[in-house]
Amino acid sequence: MTQIISRIITRIAVDSAASAITGKKPAEGGVKDTIESILIAFILAFIFRAFIVEAFVIPTGSMAPTLMGAHMSFKCPDCGYRWSTDYRTQENADTPNRANGRVFAIICPNCGFRLPRENKEDPENDATNPAVDFGDRILVLKYLYLFSDPARWDVVVFKSPAIPGYQVNYIKRLVGKPNESIMVLDGDIYVGHKGDKLSDYKVQSKPRSAQEALWRIVYDNDFQPQAPGQARFVYERDGSVKDRDPAWNQPWVEQAGGSGWTTGSNKPGDRVFTFENPAGASTLQFRPSGEALNSPLTNWLGYNATSDQIIQKPADVYTSDLFRMNDYAYVSDLKLDFFYTRRSGKGPLRLTLTKNDDSFVAEISPDRVRLLRYRFDGKELELANAPWTAPAHPSHVEFTNVDYRVALRIDDKDVLVTTPEQYQPNIDQRKRDYDTHTPAQRPNVSISAADQSATLSHLSLWRDVYYTNRDPGHGIKWATPDSPADLGPDEYFTMGDNSSNSSDARYWPDPIQLPDENLEVEPGRVPGRFMLGKAFFVYWPSGHRVADRGIVPDFGDMRFIH
Repeated sequence: MTQIISRIITRIAVDSAASAITGKKPAEGGVKDTIESILIAFILAFIFRAFIVEAFVIPTGSMAPTLMGAHMSFKCPDCGYRWSTDYRTQENADTPNRANGRVFAIICPNCGFRLPRENKEDPENDATNPAVDFGDRILVLKYLYLFSDPARWDVVVFKSPAIPGYQVNYIKRLVGKPNESIMVLDGDIYVGHKGDKLSDYKVQSKPRSAQEALWRIVYDNDFQPQAPGQARFVYERDGSVKDRDPAWNQPWVEQAGGSGWTTGSNKPGDRVFTFENPAGASTLQFRPSGEALNSPLTNWLGYNATSDQIIQKPADVYTSDLFRMNDYAYVSDLKLDFFYTRRSGKGPLRLTLTKNDDSFVAEISPDRVRLLRYRFDGKELELANAPWTAPAHPSHVEFTNVDYRVALRIDDKDVLVTTPEQYQPNIDQRKRDYDTHTPAQRPNVSISAADQSATLSHLSLWRDVYYTNRDPGHGIKWATPDSPADLGPDEYFTMGDNSSNSSDARYWPDPIQLPDENLEVEPGRVPGRFMLGKAFFVYWPSGHRVADRGIVPDFGDMRFIH
């Protein structure tokens, strides 16, 4: 559309130039055609905006970090990791991150480093007076759903049933479709139908495109801390402080009884792990020191750090003990990601992820890969195997256990994947855990090598989004194990990716009552006629600050929305 208008403006300029050179006025027909072209362009622009594509700005952090609302951006001065933290306008706010004299802690989600309260050398990267960046600007494909039904995991824009008048637009992820019953349990989405027994509900697996947008950082060894012993806490499970400002230690720890791994734990900056043992084995286990401030392997989210503190209203988070482990749940839907180079040897590389009573092992040998399952009784069950030849170049390895689907992916291809018949949730046990407030087990993650010479690089660990179903402070009403959301023939259920900080369908208390429009819908549902379209592209990503230039959009982050 902008090209059409540009051509029209160019045409007017050419006509004017011709008139100035020849001293003659343009022909009346030419002026008339130009005016008609301008009118047509404006009409087409309005039609395009009203019926095809419209731009929206993300105002809040309910979909973060998939889509960013107004936020503060930081770079960890220790490990170098970049992340964003929520910004909320507070009463009596002195600065974006301070209210009533309280400065809220800013915590790196990768290494747990607490940014300095004041940083005179880099004042825009401290906790006292950070800059506020605008939200992502996105494009929404309007009226797509007139021609095709909304799909689960679409990011949708709709008129909010939670705001009287129904004129406020919300953006969330669609998790429930017509005639389904939606339940959130142990961080996952389950679907059944009204009247179903609990055991009839099925866990929903996300497509790869959506899953890639939903991974959250646990630890990336490429961003290794360089200044051990600064601004970290270690906590006990009850929230009491076990240690203040401990020396940072590499969380990948070689277990006793084996040898061969070199992790660079005593050499900050060494980011490549090597294994050298032609006739022996050893295991690396992911074992952060105690419970660090960034609460690894739980659903703690660095984006929500200041919001949590505003809610709790501590006297001063820099001098008080804010953190409480009981506020979070362990997450065992994980992804282990690295590049693997085998230089010699015929022994296996074994990757282990645990979830509840199950241990899953991906075994990579020079000529074959296997997927194994170990139950609590220790018995081994081979789930799948396939031939594989180790290449000369580094292989990109991804081992995931997410939504009760275990997969080994090598060089961007799924090599081994479990089936629903092989691996299903024990819904009755998870419901008992929910009823008795029994916390989930902490997952174990390990990497073992034997009889080989190899290197691992770009090693990182990620967790899945964790959908919450219990919120004592605000009261989740729908999609709990006790109150599944039963949807009607043209009703949908939506939730934010930032599950612990999203005002979505789980909370809506009021029904939609529009008798003149023959529309009555129970609370927590989005009627089909409220759907505006599907968000599909971030065309103007939230920016970063450049000295003397203000905010510059990060065009490298332009992306399709999944």
